[in-house]
Amino acid sequence: SGASFMTGFNQVYYSFSPYIADMQRENPMFKEAVKIGITPLLSTLSIMEYAESESQVLGYGIGVIVMNIGMYLAAPAMLFFGIRKLRRVRF
Repeated sequence: SGASFMTGFNQVYYSFSPYIADMQRENPMFKEAVKIGITPLLSTLSIMEYAESESQVLGYGIGVIVMNIGMYLAAPAMLFFGIRKLRRVRF
Protein backbone atom coordinates (compact mmCIF):
# COMPACT_ATOMS: atom_id res chain seq x y z
CA SER A 1 0.00 0.00 0.00
CA GLY A 2 0.99 3.66 -0.07
CA ALA A 3 2.12 3.77 3.55
CA SER A 4 4.44 0.79 3.11
CA PHE A 5 5.83 2.36 -0.08
CA MET A 6 6.69 5.55 1.81
CA THR A 7 8.19 3.54 4.68
CA GLY A 8 10.43 1.67 2.23
CA PHE A 9 11.39 4.87 0.44
CA ASN A 10 12.34 6.54 3.73
CA GLN A 11 14.40 3.54 4.83
CA VAL A 12 16.43 3.64 1.62
CA TYR A 13 16.86 7.41 1.78
CA TYR A 14 17.96 7.52 5.41
CA SER A 15 20.38 4.65 4.90
CA PHE A 16 22.76 6.91 2.95
CA SER A 17 21.70 10.53 3.52
CA PRO A 18 23.71 11.12 6.74
CA TYR A 19 26.93 10.27 4.90
CA ILE A 20 26.06 12.60 2.02
CA ALA A 21 25.20 15.40 4.48
CA ASP A 22 28.60 15.00 6.17
CA MET A 23 30.36 15.20 2.80
CA GLN A 24 28.37 18.32 1.89
CA ARG A 25 29.42 20.08 5.09
CA GLU A 26 33.06 19.30 4.36
CA ASN A 27 33.10 20.22 0.66
CA PRO A 28 31.16 23.27 -0.70
CA MET A 29 31.68 22.22 -4.33
CA PHE A 30 30.18 18.81 -3.60
CA LYS A 31 27.26 20.56 -1.90
CA GLU A 32 26.53 22.57 -5.05
CA ALA A 33 26.83 19.47 -7.24
CA VAL A 34 24.30 17.67 -5.04
CA LYS A 35 21.91 20.64 -5.27
CA ILE A 36 22.11 20.58 -9.06
CA GLY A 37 21.76 16.82 -9.16
CA ILE A 38 18.70 16.52 -6.93
CA THR A 39 16.66 19.43 -8.29
CA PRO A 40 14.95 17.25 -10.95
CA LEU A 41 14.27 14.58 -8.31
CA LEU A 42 12.61 17.10 -6.00
CA SER A 43 10.53 18.43 -8.88
CA THR A 44 9.14 14.99 -9.67
CA LEU A 45 8.45 14.28 -5.99
CA SER A 46 6.13 17.30 -5.89
CA ILE A 47 3.69 15.19 -7.93
CA MET A 48 3.09 13.17 -4.77
CA GLU A 49 1.12 16.13 -3.33
CA TYR A 50 -1.80 15.16 -5.55
CA ALA A 51 -2.17 11.66 -4.09
CA GLU A 52 -5.37 11.44 -2.07
CA SER A 53 -5.51 7.72 -1.27
CA GLU A 54 -3.22 4.82 -0.46
CA SER A 55 -3.52 3.46 -3.99
CA GLN A 56 -2.71 6.85 -5.50
CA VAL A 57 0.39 7.16 -3.29
CA LEU A 58 1.54 3.79 -4.57
CA GLY A 59 0.72 4.59 -8.20
CA TYR A 60 2.25 8.05 -8.16
CA GLY A 61 5.27 6.71 -6.28
CA ILE A 62 5.91 4.10 -8.95
CA GLY A 63 5.45 6.75 -11.64
CA VAL A 64 7.93 9.08 -9.93
CA ILE A 65 10.47 6.26 -9.68
CA VAL A 66 10.08 5.47 -13.38
CA MET A 67 10.49 9.16 -14.30
CA ASN A 68 13.64 9.41 -12.19
CA ILE A 69 15.09 6.26 -13.74
CA GLY A 70 14.46 7.86 -17.11
CA MET A 71 16.10 11.14 -16.13
CA TYR A 72 19.08 9.78 -14.23
CA LEU A 73 19.84 6.54 -16.10
CA ALA A 74 18.06 6.16 -19.43
CA ALA A 75 18.58 9.68 -20.81
CA PRO A 76 22.33 9.80 -20.04
CA ALA A 77 22.77 6.27 -21.42
CA MET A 78 20.98 7.20 -24.65
CA LEU A 79 23.11 10.33 -24.94
CA PHE A 80 26.31 8.36 -24.34
CA PHE A 81 25.50 5.67 -26.91
CA GLY A 82 24.26 8.26 -29.41
CA ILE A 83 27.52 10.22 -29.19
CA ARG A 84 29.51 6.99 -29.39
CA LYS A 85 27.62 5.98 -32.54
CA LEU A 86 28.22 9.40 -34.13
CA ARG A 87 31.93 9.22 -33.37
CA ARG A 88 32.17 5.81 -35.06
CA VAL A 89 30.43 7.08 -38.17
CA ARG A 90 32.61 10.19 -38.47
CA PHE A 91 35.98 8.62 -37.71
